[in-house]
Amino acid sequence: MRRTNLLKQVTKRQWLILAYLPIHFIWFFAVEAINITEYTPIHSVLDDMIPFCEWFIFPYMIWFLYMMIPAFYLLFKEPDFFEKFALSLFIGFIISLLIITLWPTGQDLRPVVDPNKNFASWAVAFIYDFDTNTNVFPSMHVVGTVAVAVSLSKSKTLEKKYLLQTLNWVLCIAIIAATVFLKQHSILDVFSGIIIEIPVLIFVFSGAASRLLDRVLGETAT
Repeated sequence: MRRTNLLKQVTKRQWLILAYLPIHFIWFFAVEAINITEYTPIHSVLDDMIPFCEWFIFPYMIWFLYMMIPAFYLLFKEPDFFEKFALSLFIGFIISLLIITLWPTGQDLRPVVDPNKNFASWAVAFIYDFDTNTNVFPSMHVVGTVAVAVSLSKSKTLEKKYLLQTLNWVLCIAIIAATVFLKQHSILDVFSGIIIEIPVLIFVFSGAASRLLDRVLGETAT
């Protein structure tokens, strides 16, 4: 019953924004399913200076919760602010998907991992089998992480919860670091993800994205 009441709180405008989610997953997995044999290798000398560390698999996997928990919280606790959160996330993802669709990239940084060494190594080996080493530039892990971190820091109900904000930024840094310490991405993928997301955040939090959405929907800006 409570779940039904919560769902009734979601506006048509929010449902429209959330409608991007199935499009995102279909698009992403369709691109991943393509067997890319010719790609531009992404590499920097800085990559060779960063050691592999399997223990970063834990912040890497926390990314999924880091995306979902704030989304549900803001949707029901700060529905007006949720729009900015979702737009900053989804616009960044759309730009990233356009790039990886039009420009096949990959990386050859992954070491041989012994899955029997420890649980972390087993988890890394599993991720390596599940996730290809292609479609890496920019890192959507980084794009999403930056979008969430900045959104949480601007949340009216959370901005003054200093312990939570400290945890927010620690997780942000740890997740981004995990992408390179696990050799899932080049440092160039990280830089590109940040560079792409910064103007998106400016566009969204200036109110420009919402005004554009007003025009698309034929609504009067408030």
